[in-house]
Amino acid sequence: MDKRWRRDEGAIMVIAVFVTLALVVVGSLASMLTNVELDIARNDRFGKEAFFVTDAGIPIAGKIIRDACINEGVNPADYPGITIDANLLNEIRNYHAGITALNDKHTDSPTNNPDISTTVAERNLAVDVDWRVKKVGAGGSLLFAMGYEGVGADRSHGGVKFYYDIYSIGRAPGNVSSRIGAVYLYQ
Repeated sequence: MDKRWRRDEGAIMVIAVFVTLALVVVGSLASMLTNVELDIARNDRFGKEAFFVTDAGIPIAGKIIRDACINEGVNPADYPGITIDANLLNEIRNYHAGITALNDKHTDSPTNNPDISTTVAERNLAVDVDWRVKKVGAGGSLLFAMGYEGVGADRSHGGVKFYYDIYSIGRAPGNVSSRIGAVYLYQ
């Protein structure tokens, strides 16, 4: 046999080691990128869960505000699974006149003594409701002897409008939380 062939016999082994090393590096990078992508997908899912739980707090609070205004009170038994703060009715009616025992508007929040708390899809939800302002709508007066309706006809259609601030916080696994603020109009 020629000596030249004997010297090249180990080159195949060196090439095989380098190819194996390159494949290990590529495989490790692919595994690491897959783990990062899984973490991103998990965080995105938890963020969406927290958002949708938080978003559910706005209509829950709106229903409780509307029912409290119509029924002149809130009966916690009407809302199974929902904890309602004892001072919520005072906040809806804006009864405080400087007495914080009647209205904890300035001391409570969704994270500190929330007005409404419950679970949605086994995720915690906390909501704070605060009375904002009362406004009389445009056209809220009587117009006498004006128009085809006749003398003394009421042409008002503005009415009184009550505005409430609603702050909602929902939580999901992975210490993920979402916050939403809304203004609710009761007319």
